[in-house]
Amino acid sequence: MSPFPPPAGPLLLRCRTLLTHARAVPLRDAGVLVENGTVVAVAPFAELADGAPTERTRELDGVVLPAFTDAHSHLRALPLGEQGVADTDLETWVVRLTGTTALDPYDDTTAAAVALVATGVTTVQAIHHSFADADTYAAGVRAVASALTEAGLRAELAVGITDRAEFLPEPLPAAWPGPAREPRSLAAPARGIPPGDLPALAASLAPSCPGVRLGVAPVAPQWCSDEALEVLRRCADGGLRLHTHLLESRHQRTWLGGRDGRDPVSRLDRHGLLGPGLSAAHGVWLTGPEIALLARRGAALVHCPVSNARLASGDAPVRSWLDAGVTVALGMDSQHTAAPDMFAEMRAALAAAERAGGPLTPHEVLAMATEGGAAATGHGGRLGRIAPGFRADLICVATGTTGAKADLDPVERIVSGAAATDVTDVFRSGRPLVAAGEVRGRHAAEAALARLRAVLETDREARTRRLDSLAAYEEPLRGLLAGLES
Repeated sequence: MSPFPPPAGPLLLRCRTLLTHARAVPLRDAGVLVENGTVVAVAPFAELADGAPTERTRELDGVVLPAFTDAHSHLRALPLGEQGVADTDLETWVVRLTGTTALDPYDDTTAAAVALVATGVTTVQAIHHSFADADTYAAGVRAVASALTEAGLRAELAVGITDRAEFLPEPLPAAWPGPAREPRSLAAPARGIPPGDLPALAASLAPSCPGVRLGVAPVAPQWCSDEALEVLRRCADGGLRLHTHLLESRHQRTWLGGRDGRDPVSRLDRHGLLGPGLSAAHGVWLTGPEIALLARRGAALVHCPVSNARLASGDAPVRSWLDAGVTVALGMDSQHTAAPDMFAEMRAALAAAERAGGPLTPHEVLAMATEGGAAATGHGGRLGRIAPGFRADLICVATGTTGAKADLDPVERIVSGAAATDVTDVFRSGRPLVAAGEVRGRHAAEAALARLRAVLETDREARTRRLDSLAAYEEPLRGLLAGLES
């Protein structure tokens, strides 16, 4: 699959219904004129059509709206259930991940990226993290970047780092209540990249990843030492954006023991990492004062309602985030479903807000998937709207004009009833990634999926043994965490 071609001359789009942003009044028979990948005019189609070459005019017979941003992803093409990793509480689920089959990063990203495009995503923010040695890690980042570029996605790719215990809390009790086997391989897994090497690694990767913008990631604050957070601050001071997981579960607040300044938010703030260059995923267990602090610092939060529900993390207080003035985006987290669907994610956000006691509107969740995602990934003022000066990232959704939802306004109709399969057209900077339902790169993605599943099958028996051996840690770990909470 070769990189998508550059736009050839002006493009005029005739939109049956146009939503220029999530809260806009719908425009009928509207025109969008695109030049050099940027919207230069939005007006009634008749005004723009005079003198426009017909061969450069496209008719979009649906609702046209800004393209989506998936603001938190791990770019996994296959749901982890195919590896035998069932949904459970977050901490034991993370332990199970250590037994999964390693997959080719290029194939994995190729299939994941094309699936994102099919649901109307043109921008993705992802964390790349592994325990590989530095050379293997760098090769993985380059493979991911290459696949993203070839799929046509605009990407924020955060190079992840950890140097503290990811799988067992610290300090580990002297009398480990689990299996007789010493759990140090989980408490302190071998890591190929010392934190101090991260700035040089990121700098060396940038020239070989021209299609993406590289950032850095404290994969989660409780998994990083103070020294690692200081290194990340230096990266941020040098202009790199930051992305992280933050208080996804209640146990993460006390993961490093105690409550006096060792919680994740306090540590990020103490090291100068809370700011407009940071976006944090999940945030389920943020307190009111912490939400207010993030708002003052200008950090963004990424809501992942499907993942939060499937890993029993809880329902994030998104209403409180918005009311405090926090920028909020949506992320699909790429862990649980084979076919990502931003429309289903928006509906999950509405349902989670109802359960949390702070309802959201369809217009608010659509804004999270568009303008909020743009702002959270550093593209505010350039993406998330269809307006002069913005990049021409837009999608067309076939919503139908009959049935029970026909009388709803377009936003309510899209959020309440549309699906990824209703996306007929996707443009990134005026370049078609999906045209009349045909997804560019579909055949390459299908071939990549076939190779990935062949690898899974080859490793099936060995993977089953690995997962079975890890199961012995689960109940002792749950008991240990319950004791820390008390």
